[in-house]
Amino acid sequence: MLPNRTVLYVLIFVVLFFLAVDIITLLMRGPNFDVVYYDSDIFSDYSKIATITTVSGLKFKSEKKESEYINTYKETSKETFEKYFSQVSKEIGKDIKVLDVDFSWRKREGILEITEKVTLSGLVQNQIMDGKEIYILDMGKVKMNAIGNANLKVHLPGDAVLITVEPTPTTQSANFVVWSGNDILYFPEIKYKGGE
Repeated sequence: MLPNRTVLYVLIFVVLFFLAVDIITLLMRGPNFDVVYYDSDIFSDYSKIATITTVSGLKFKSEKKESEYINTYKETSKETFEKYFSQVSKEIGKDIKVLDVDFSWRKREGILEITEKVTLSGLVQNQIMDGKEIYILDMGKVKMNAIGNANLKVHLPGDAVLITVEPTPTTQSANFVVWSGNDILYFPEIKYKGGE
């Protein structure tokens, strides 16, 4: 029979060994793809409904990984959106609901290009400020992927007047706001009102 101290050392060694194997396996596995680019367009008006269309390019490590991704994506895409926005709603204290989801993909020069269009209720809220109705487009400070070849564009109604925009955009005009590359820090908060 082994003394208690020896048994303890053996158990610690076994636990450390399996922990090291798990960490090495996790590090060696890495992501199955790289995000080469993405473009997101958010269309908003004077209602609580907004539409987000995102086109992203994914470069996979192998054809097998790409096929596995497509099969999983086909089966779970709508559910994934609903779960994601349900979780975000809880985190930020808003009620964001997925009204519609449409997605497609195609191969383009060795890149899997995915187009996702999701229509959401509750992304825009209205409130009264200084006796006037304003609209707030935001999703809390949900972190966004800042990659070099990325754009996040918000399209407001043609007669909209911007009140505030956070974070600072790359470019903006009267009703069009753009963040590019590393300027995309988190989901923006835009306050606007109807033209007078």
